[in-house]
Amino acid sequence: MQAKLAGAIREGAPQHTIIAAGANWSADDELVFIDPLRDPNIIYNFHFYEPHLFTHQGATWGSPYWPHVRGLKYPSDRDNAEKVAVAVPESINKLFVTRYGLDHWDATRIDAEIVQVAAWAKRWNVPVVCNEFGVYRKFSDPADRSAWISDVRSSLEKHRMGWTMWDYSGGFGVVTKEGGKAVPDEITVKALGLKMPATH
Repeated sequence: MQAKLAGAIREGAPQHTIIAAGANWSADDELVFIDPLRDPNIIYNFHFYEPHLFTHQGATWGSPYWPHVRGLKYPSDRDNAEKVAVAVPESINKLFVTRYGLDHWDATRIDAEIVQVAAWAKRWNVPVVCNEFGVYRKFSDPADRSAWISDVRSSLEKHRMGWTMWDYSGGFGVVTKEGGKAVPDEITVKALGLKMPATH
C-alpha cells in the first residue's frame, strides 16, 4: 500500500520528500521489519511510547484496562506495579501490570529499544525520525514522566535521530493552560533538554 502511495505521489510531486512508516500507528517494532521503498527521497518515521502501560496509564482509549492503571512508576518497580495491579480488572491484565514491574524499564531498556531502529536505519542507509513520543500527564507522576521523556530524548539524540514530542498543549503537553494562556511546564522543558523561555 505504501509503495503504491509513494508511486502516486511521485507522479505529481517528483521532488517532494515523502514520510514513510511502519504499521500500527507508526510503531517502532513495525518499522524494523519493513524493507525501505525504492526511492532515495524518503524519511522514515516512528512513534515511541514504550511501554504503553506507563505512557498511557489512565487513558480512556486503547486497551480497555488502561483507565484502571494509575500511579505506575518509572523506572519500573516491582512493589509499585503489584500495588497498581490490584485495581486492574481481570487476571491477564493484572499480569501485564505486574510484569511491567519486573521488566526493568529504565534508560538502558529504552535505549535497547531505540537502538534497534538505529541499526535498521544504518543497515539500509536511510534517515529516521521519531515524530511522536510522550507520556499522558493526567495520572503519571511528574518526576517519572520527566525521567521517561528525558531518557527517550537522550537516546534519540545519541543515535542522531530527529524528534518531536507529542503534544503541545493536550493530554501529553509540554505546556499547560492557565487562564486561557499556554504556560511552559518547566520540568518537561528541561526533560527535553531545552531552556525555559524568557518571561517579560
